[in-house]
Amino acid sequence: MRPILAKDLPIWFNYLTLPEVKEHTSWQLKSAEDLQQFIQAQDWSQALAQIKFAIANQQDELVGTIGFHTYVKANFSAEIAYDLSPSYWGKGIASSACQALTNWAHQEIGLVRVQACVLDSNFRSLNVLQRCQFEREGLLRRYKHIHGKARDYWILSHI
Repeated sequence: MRPILAKDLPIWFNYLTLPEVKEHTSWQLKSAEDLQQFIQAQDWSQALAQIKFAIANQQDELVGTIGFHTYVKANFSAEIAYDLSPSYWGKGIASSACQALTNWAHQEIGLVRVQACVLDSNFRSLNVLQRCQFEREGLLRRYKHIHGKARDYWILSHI
């Protein structure tokens, strides 16, 4: 994992807009510039702060991202989110990154709770989280409007 760089944005945008990725995410992207905020210095002291890292291959090319949003310092909690280019699905990369970042959050930042909200149809992501010992807490019915339709999300946590 490394910081997200300007050179990563077109690659990231290209795979986030693929139908097989888009159907399982809530991204509303129009161009690679919509991702520009993630190459800026990321500061958790701000309200609604986010921190994201690039997942890079051995050639240092972006293959995915992982990070936290909905950070609540007073509650020692944050929500983990990740994405991966479909050409890298099924290789254990998302699970390894998720486990590493979750451990880092508990041990280095002192988070008590790391949570994830996953679209009910995103079985791959549910499997990643369960491999990383996240526990399902419940179904958030009609939690978000995705592509014009109210959708259900599972909420999971790692304590």
